[in-house]
Amino acid sequence: MNKHLYLMMILGVSSTATAAEQTAQTENTATDKPAAAEKKNADEDTILVRSTPTSQSMGTQIINSEQIQRRPTRNGSVTELLRSNPNVRFSNDLDSSLTPGELAPENVSFHGEKFYQNNYMIDGLSNNNVINPGANNGELSASPDGYSPTDLPAGGAQSFWINSELIEQLQVFDSNVSAKYGDFTGGVVDAKLKDPKLDRASGRVSYRTTRDSWTRYHIDDDIEGDFYSASQLYYQPKFRKNFYSATFNQPLSDKAGFIFAYNRQQSSIPFYNSVMDEWVTQTREAETYLLKGTYLADNGDIFRLTGMYAPHESGYYKKDIKNGGYTNTGGGYRGNIEWEHNADWGKVSSLAGYQSEENRIEHEGDTYQSWYRYNLSSRFVSRVVDWGTGVAGNNAQLSGIGGYGKYATEKQTVTFKQDYELNPLALWGTNHQLDMGWQVDSYRAQYRRFSDVYTSRNTPTISTSVVCQAGDAFCITGEQYYRSRNLFPARQVEGNYVNYAVYLQDSVSYKNLEVTPGVRLQYDDYLKNLNIAPRLAASYDVFGDRATRIFGGANRYYAQNMLAYKLRSGINESVVQSRTSASSAWTSGNSSNGSYDYNISDLKTPYSDELSLGLSQRVYDTVWTLKWVNRQGRDQFGRSSGTDDSGQRYYYLTNNARTEGNTVSLTVEPISPYKLKYADIRWGLSASMADNKTSSQIYYDQSNLDDRKVIFKGRLTDRRDMDALDYNTPWSVALNINTYFPAIRLNWDHNLAYTSGYKGYRTSSVTCSGSASSVSACGDYTGSATLYTERQHQDYVSYDWRFNYSLPTYKNQSLDLTLDVINVLDNVIATSQESTGNTVTYKLGRQFWLGVAYNW
Repeated sequence: MNKHLYLMMILGVSSTATAAEQTAQTENTATDKPAAAEKKNADEDTILVRSTPTSQSMGTQIINSEQIQRRPTRNGSVTELLRSNPNVRFSNDLDSSLTPGELAPENVSFHGEKFYQNNYMIDGLSNNNVINPGANNGELSASPDGYSPTDLPAGGAQSFWINSELIEQLQVFDSNVSAKYGDFTGGVVDAKLKDPKLDRASGRVSYRTTRDSWTRYHIDDDIEGDFYSASQLYYQPKFRKNFYSATFNQPLSDKAGFIFAYNRQQSSIPFYNSVMDEWVTQTREAETYLLKGTYLADNGDIFRLTGMYAPHESGYYKKDIKNGGYTNTGGGYRGNIEWEHNADWGKVSSLAGYQSEENRIEHEGDTYQSWYRYNLSSRFVSRVVDWGTGVAGNNAQLSGIGGYGKYATEKQTVTFKQDYELNPLALWGTNHQLDMGWQVDSYRAQYRRFSDVYTSRNTPTISTSVVCQAGDAFCITGEQYYRSRNLFPARQVEGNYVNYAVYLQDSVSYKNLEVTPGVRLQYDDYLKNLNIAPRLAASYDVFGDRATRIFGGANRYYAQNMLAYKLRSGINESVVQSRTSASSAWTSGNSSNGSYDYNISDLKTPYSDELSLGLSQRVYDTVWTLKWVNRQGRDQFGRSSGTDDSGQRYYYLTNNARTEGNTVSLTVEPISPYKLKYADIRWGLSASMADNKTSSQIYYDQSNLDDRKVIFKGRLTDRRDMDALDYNTPWSVALNINTYFPAIRLNWDHNLAYTSGYKGYRTSSVTCSGSASSVSACGDYTGSATLYTERQHQDYVSYDWRFNYSLPTYKNQSLDLTLDVINVLDNVIATSQESTGNTVTYKLGRQFWLGVAYNW
């Protein structure tokens, strides 16, 4: 009885895994036969080969575990692997000298879209943090979320901070994305975790580390003194990182087995607490516990069962605040079961999953006061308050103490999905490869403030005769007390919705032409919008020999919902409480909800329209791929302002924000590695140019102010027409060379890049008065404008190494030693600049990482 085995062709050689690399691999494995259905007769089996449409593969990057192991690595996050992708832009503060102790995954933008509008997946299940993905506006060099009682706990774009050591394969889709994927306007990043190996028991334990003494800093002279005294949370002159991992692979039979993996990343960052005149330690920790089992049924079906627990925690101290420490925790746990079934008509993949995640902020105290340390006009010096917050004034100084209690966001997600891949079909001279599927996601989310929080209001009343009531945190006997305070009541806000999606895609080939139309329909009961996302990709093999191919596409992608808007409703509510003396009771006044309206129930779902065009050309033993991608982001969430009947200004959400991105990329890849006498060499070259614009230079929970006038590049324009100031590196050229010396079991990987210099802008306010204006760019405009003065920094070269040496010990066992050298040349590279000053932030200088691992 014949068995039908359906194989998805994984395209790529082991270099930098770009789109051109995949084209080369297709040619190697397909031996120049048509990429539609082909049947190969054998004595017992019939093999039906399904291929990724050429036009879609040109927008796909595939990175396998061997490539991950070879690459120069810092923290080893998922997004760090995208540094070789020419269609991705990183934030300006990437690798900043100010914050080398951080562990959070890097934020990335595809084709000018917002960094929180990507779809991150693990084993086909969402890893998106839809509650607060733009936490802290994606910045490290700012006060972290938790400085205000109305902050949502920090989330970040990814819910689980998994390490790349756990990944078997990473697929990255930047253009011509299949209708199978939704919930993004940027790109899709799908990480496939390692499966158990059934041939033998095996494992690995490893340790990796770096620290400040192995790191060169480049610091602006204006802040050098403050930096090395660690006077700010984001000044990190001292740090130590220790990474531990252990993996145990155990087959149970030739058809079943499981893998258990544990990964821990730990960073300690000393911070000078001037209040106590001592060094305290900030901490960053991320852990992952993974248990995954696989069973191969006799009929060819595959079952996978996965459980994961991945918490992360950051410990902070508020500057100059006594008892001001707090922790920000995130992550959670998930479980899913997968079933791949092969039938006579095709293949169906089914998945059921559950995920629970929580982001929580917990302060040392649940009240906050700002006391007088001294007030000379009142001839008062405190005997109790012996610290100061901020710069001491000539007349008075206030001193902060306490925090804002405990508050958290929680989300539970239940997912059911199926993907169908039908057998290739020949019809009327054309070949068809049909894919379809559906997905249902049920979200239950809530925000909780676990107890009432009180903060002082105005300034304290000085009274040397005051006698405090027992337990009164707003009174110091014989010194001072508060007559007014703010109450932020304990609160619970829920935001639940269900998202439904179906898709259909057909890859049609006729002679040298391949066309892949598709559509994805999506509806949720949150925004109550039915979104229809058409997808179209096509390619033409000009001479029929796969040497010259033209490809392109026109696609629409709809954004994921963000529950931040729903959960923010009401958390700004506060009540002013007052009393006439320290012995009288507090009385409550009217409550205030702040000036923000986060209702989006009447808004449209943001989307991005894409056009792409490219050429792939085989030149001798290399493949050159040139691609242009244009994105037009529309109906994106912004914020506008108005005035109510009482004259108070308020803000509300709109669909007025927009983005536009243009990316031109070139990749060059050899078809196969070069095998020399003493070494095997793999290489890849990529180059890209990007021009991105955005109407909102800030993020989804900040003011949009599209109608503000700016003078940018010497021209008066609306803010909406400015270039993006972040995630917008104009051009870059990168070369990866991997050299393996088999005789001595040494691998040496080089990443060399030449990148356009950073453009910094100083801002100032100008008043335009028509033709009489002193600023010529004002023209006939009358009113205020923001002037952006450009400062161009030098182009730069970055060069990273990784050495990986393997020493056989006994049978299948080996000892691996790794050395990563980041910024080998120790170049001084500007990365950002103060908008109102001259202080420049630079990238980190030369840094060493050492690692050791034992394999069996």
